[in-house]
Amino acid sequence: MQPVRLAAMIAALVSAVALTGCTGGSKPQAAPQPSQSLYTPPPCPGPAKAIATNWPKFLPADLPKPKNATIMPKGISTTSDGVHIVRFTTPSSLRESVLFIVKSYPKAGYTLGRGDAEATEADAPFVHGDIRGVTRISRIEQCQTLWLTATVNVKNNLGGTPLISPRPTSTGSPSPLPFG
Repeated sequence: MQPVRLAAMIAALVSAVALTGCTGGSKPQAAPQPSQSLYTPPPCPGPAKAIATNWPKFLPADLPKPKNATIMPKGISTTSDGVHIVRFTTPSSLRESVLFIVKSYPKAGYTLGRGDAEATEADAPFVHGDIRGVTRISRIEQCQTLWLTATVNVKNNLGGTPLISPRPTSTGSPSPLPFG
């Protein structure tokens, strides 16, 4: 065999061995494992000074309310069929807001129904005694969310409302999260 051709074959063999990771030893080597870390953004900074919120009287006193909420101008209303609505913003991320609902509503005795979640919004229907409601959160910015909480007292609402179901729906999901 010609020395140039022999050198080319050896170079090709060395390259193939290097590419396949073969070390020539008798023990197989484990392939490197990918990193299992998930990125969690840092929490949003709160305002420099705490914001006191004057919540409307129709909102149940025991319904957990996020800190530092600012009720929107003209953000309080009641529909003709008795649904009370309050719109407000918070200096928190969508993730922090969802976690607030998932942790605090059940602790206060509110049963969460199966809601829906998308990249920029989430909603959670809830029930507590005669109160039926839904809270929808939308991302405005990384650290600002818009909330809409609608409640109705079914004891006082004899006509019913198509907007809020009488009880939370259940899909039999093993997940305790109310968001899709």
